[in-house]
Amino acid sequence: MSGLTEFLKYPYHQAIIKNEIPLSIGGGIGQSRTYMLLLRKAHLGEVSVTVWPKILKEICSKKNIHVLE
Repeated sequence: MSGLTEFLKYPYHQAIIKNEIPLSIGGGIGQSRTYMLLLRKAHLGEVSVTVWPKILKEICSKKNIHVLE
């Protein structure tokens, strides 16, 4: 679709064309999601520090969910 056929010379792209590996990037469950499961948390913000929008923090606060900042 992109017309970037020069990439077909690389082993990774050849393996995709030959159906030796799936056409995907990443997609693992991830550490944060695993921590959520193990710690029985409802929101990603309870196990992962980032900048959360004020409205999200307000909603979580009302539900007794403490997001990390």
